Amino acid sequence: MNASAGQAAVDGEAIVIYQSTDREGSTFSLSPDARRSLQQRFGDKLHFAPRIFIAHETRGDFQRLHGSLAKQLVALLTGLGDEHVARVSVEFRDPVTGRAL
Repeated sequence: MNASAGQAAVDGEAIVIYQSTDREGSTFSLSPDARRSLQQRFGDKLHFAPRIFIAHETRGDFQRLHGSLAKQLVALLTGLGDEHVARVSVEFRDPVTGRAL
């Protein structure tokens, strides 16, 4: 990726990641709009993960881990490198309600 491509991911809207949580853990996936936008900007340079599941034993475990895992989740879901992930605005939302988490 070149610098202008990386900057394009920062200049637009926040990357929306849907997060659904149950008693076993949380599943994360890019919103269709985020995926489409990144695909248009980067083409085949990025490899997208369709979804990522993170298991947790208690709600407290999840809340403690979420902050430290956020940037890693973005990198895995988008395929962006560390230098670009650090500059990207990310918004986690409930996939059913669309509300920010």
